[in-house]
Order: sequence, then C-alpha cells, then structure tokens
Amino acid sequence: MASTDNQLKVLTLKNIKPTQHGEVLRDGGSLSGKVNVKRDGSVSVSFSFQFRVGNKRREKHCGTWPKTDLSCIRKKRDELRLASSEGIDPIEAERNKRQALVAAKLQAEDERQREETEIAQQAARMTFANLFERWAKIQLAERKDGGAEIRRAFAKDVLPLLGSLYADEITRQLIAKVLNDIVERGAKRMANRTLSDLRQCFGFAIGSGLLENDPTSHLKKTAFGGKETERDRILDETELCALLVSALPLCNLSLKAKAAIHVLLGTAARVGELLRAKRHHFDLINRTWQIPADNAKNGVPHTIYLSDFSLSSIKKLLSIIDNPIWLFPNRSGETHVCVKTLTKQITDRQSTSPMFGRSKDTQSLMMLGGKWTPHDLRRSAATLMGELGVMPHIIELCLNHKEENKVKRTYQRQRYEEEQRNAFILLGNYFSNIVQVPSHRLAREDRAHNESLSDFVVDKKQAQSIAETVKSIK
Repeated sequence: MASTDNQLKVLTLKNIKPTQHGEVLRDGGSLSGKVNVKRDGSVSVSFSFQFRVGNKRREKHCGTWPKTDLSCIRKKRDELRLASSEGIDPIEAERNKRQALVAAKLQAEDERQREETEIAQQAARMTFANLFERWAKIQLAERKDGGAEIRRAFAKDVLPLLGSLYADEITRQLIAKVLNDIVERGAKRMANRTLSDLRQCFGFAIGSGLLENDPTSHLKKTAFGGKETERDRILDETELCALLVSALPLCNLSLKAKAAIHVLLGTAARVGELLRAKRHHFDLINRTWQIPADNAKNGVPHTIYLSDFSLSSIKKLLSIIDNPIWLFPNRSGETHVCVKTLTKQITDRQSTSPMFGRSKDTQSLMMLGGKWTPHDLRRSAATLMGELGVMPHIIELCLNHKEENKVKRTYQRQRYEEEQRNAFILLGNYFSNIVQVPSHRLAREDRAHNESLSDFVVDKKQAQSIAETVKSIK
C-alpha cells in the first residue's frame, strides 16, 4: 500500500455536510469519491478508480459508501490497480467475462436443444407396438374397460402387420391394408372403428411430440367400412307381447338373463349399466336403482325408479346370491361379466345355424321385425313412454341423456323426479299387463328349432290379438 493511500476516515464521511453535494473526495491511490446528498439529507459517496492501460485513461466504479464498506471499496481498488499494473484492462476483462458467460449459456442451450432433438428423433423411431403401449398406458387406461377392447382389436388386426415397424415409417398404404383386410372378412363396422382408433393413436403421438406426421390423415371411413347408418330397430307391441309371453319363457336363457331382459325393458337402461351393477346399487325399500357415474355412459350418475314390473325382476336377481358384490359376476367373481355377454346370448338365439361352442337354441328369440339387440329394448322402451303420453324432456331424463342446449344444461337444473317416477311406473304397468295375459293365447305348439320362421315365430294374428288385448287393458 502506497503512503498516499487511504487518506479518508470513516468519521470524515459521516460528517459530510449537505453543502458538500457534488464535492469530490480523494482517498489517494487514484481512488476518489463524489458526494451525493439527497433531498431527505441522506449522504452517499460513489467511489471510482482511475488508471491507465497503455495510452488509455480508464475509470472503474468500486462501490458506494455507506452501502459498501470503505474497506471493501479499497480492496476493489487494490484488485483493479494490480490488474492494470500487469497490463490488464479490468473493464475489458469484465466485459470479456460477461461475453464468455453469455456464450457459455448459449452453448449450453444449443447442447440442450440438440439433446432434446436426439431424444425426440430416438422416440420417433420407436416401433408402432411401443407407441401403442405408450398410448394405452396414458390414455386408454383412463377408459372404463382400461382399453381392453381396443387391445383385443389391435392384437387381432393391427399389431400383426404394423407392430414391428417403426412408427415413423408407417404409410397410408399400410394403414389401408390393415383396414381392407378387416373389410374382406365382412367386418365393415370394425374397419371404421379401427380407423378411428388408429387416428387417435397417431394423434396422441403428434400431440406428445413423438411423431411429425399422421398416416391416417385423408383416409375416409367411406372408402373402407362405408357410411354407418343409425340403428332404429324397435320392437312393436306385437313383438313385445310375443317376446314376454312366449319367446322368453320358452327359450333356454338362464333365469338371470331372462330377468335382465325384463329389467332392461322396464327401466330403459343400457345393458352395460345393468351388467356392471353392484348389489348395493339397488334400494328395494325406496324402489330405486342408483347408477354411479363410473357405470353411466355419459359419466353422469342416474337414478332409476323401479316399477312393480322392474322391482319383481330385480328381486329375482338379488335372490340369486352367487357373489356378495356383483349382480352379474364373471367366473372368477372378481368383477362383473363382459358387457357384451347378454348381447351375444340374445344374438345366438336369432341365427339360422348354431355357432361352434354356442347355444343350439338358435331361433328361439327371432321376431317378426328381424334381429334385435338389448339396446333395441332401450329404444323400444323410450318409444313406448312417448306413446303412453310421457313428455319428451321427461323421457330424456329417464334415459339419462345429456341436455344438448348448453344454456338449459347450465341454468335449468331441475330433475323432475316425480315425473320420472310416474313415467317408469307407466312403462312398468304396460309390461305387467302383457305378462298377465293368459300364456295359452301365444302358445307355440310343436315348436321345432329347425322349422321355418313362420313355424317357430308366434303367429302374427295371434300376437296382434294379444296386443289389442293389452291396449284395452291400458
């Protein structure tokens, strides 16, 4: 330290007067401070170090007292003086350091982006089977069946051809081959569903940054499965009479399956909602069936009010104690049966020839209007409600349909519970009147499974006669 250094005392700084504003105080060693007095009388001194580097005269800020202690300011001065004595320009050195830090940061960012690009490219090279598994775990797992149905379909029709290929190498031609193979076996509707599922899978991949292109784009269902028409099959009064009075009692369905058909007619419920039901969902005292959100197709919980007709069948089902939890348990008893079980059983009994390993009672449930499904019972029940005088908006509530009008859905929250209860009672009474008609009026004499349709289906005139009887009872 030179003898001319550190000439200022802290006490001197503390005793600075307001009149000294702008005055320059010299501490020696080329360190000087400029006095600044604010309006509130507070004093500060901004110190800087003057030095030369070559022919350049430079000045570098060392700190402001009292925010920075005077000893620290002098230490900074000493560092700058040492650097300048070695021919180093501290200002240039600091600027170079900042630029180096910026350059290092940019380089690190470039490396990070390159790594991300490499990861994305590597991910894009995953096989379609790997892509499907990722989609299944992230999105399909959230579906009610955990994606089981799509897994079965893809395992059968998609993965054998596409599974081992890199996902980014799959072309429209390959997708078209998958779909055409499905069409060739006569499953046009399945081809359309597969196209929709493939489109969702590749959409997930693009949305997740795994792929850049969607090979299903511009592929239309009309080119494969064709345009799908809405099913509008309903069972008319004649067929309902034939089903309840003759066909159903005489067919070889289990007691539980027969009771299930009664429940579907009396409640207009979806077959999946019934087959997923648990025993505690039914309240026999209050005569209600609570369908939880997880079981409802639209995710909205629903209450069905049980008429005498429906309650009778529910009691039959509950009396068969084959599982403590499920109304329709599967063989293991761990969960419910497949929701397609009843549909398959009904379909088997509307066939011209038996399928291997399936029911031989192939024609017992055939109706004059053609083949029918459990969902057609729901449509038939809803239609009957309308014919019995139930208002359309009450029918929609009974069906647990979501209100399409957003304003109504938001502001009109009334449930019309009494009106729904009356609608279900009206529907149940209709079916009760049918089953109370003497069964001999619809007897099937000498019925044989291998006879023609006119022989094993209830005589049309007889069924129409019973329908007229039911109308008179109503």
